[in-house]
Amino acid sequence: MRFIVVPGNGGCGVDTMSANWYGWFHDAITSRGHSCLVPNWPDPYCCKRSIWEPFILNDLALGPDDVVVGHSSGALLAMRLLEGERKIKGAVLVACAHTDLGDENEKASEYFDLPWQFDKMRNNADWVVQFHSSDDHLIPVAEGRFVASEIEKGSGNAEYCYRELEGEGHFFRPCEEIMKEIDKRTGGREEE
Repeated sequence: MRFIVVPGNGGCGVDTMSANWYGWFHDAITSRGHSCLVPNWPDPYCCKRSIWEPFILNDLALGPDDVVVGHSSGALLAMRLLEGERKIKGAVLVACAHTDLGDENEKASEYFDLPWQFDKMRNNADWVVQFHSSDDHLIPVAEGRFVASEIEKGSGNAEYCYRELEGEGHFFRPCEEIMKEIDKRTGGREEE
């Protein structure tokens, strides 16, 4: 299984391995026998959908054995991918939103140009796990709760889990709960 880390905006994709918890995640997931891409992303300050979606689909060759791990703006990309036609193994949504929160840079990212198709987000993956922290100072927990309630109502066969944590803020540091949920779905180690 291959994991692809999609960072948040603001330059996190310039040196993705050194930003936030992405390097830690890479080490944790590869120690379990999986492969993991933590690429530097084009357009890391705005994270435009018109640039990021072709990058993950074509340059990184997103496929059916991949898990997309999206944080903040990266979670928005993961959500748009779940609406599409390409099948993936799973998605981890960390600190996602459904509105641009009145932020011009978020609005410019193009993820909010079309209505969300929450009803489709359980069609193209085996499982989806979403995390939000009650004390997130950048994306209010109400945003995450709304996304969770809409995805839960959707059709499709993907197993869906929403985990609301406390004390994680905007998830700028490693979070063991993310690994625990992934381990539940992957058995902890890649099959030999």
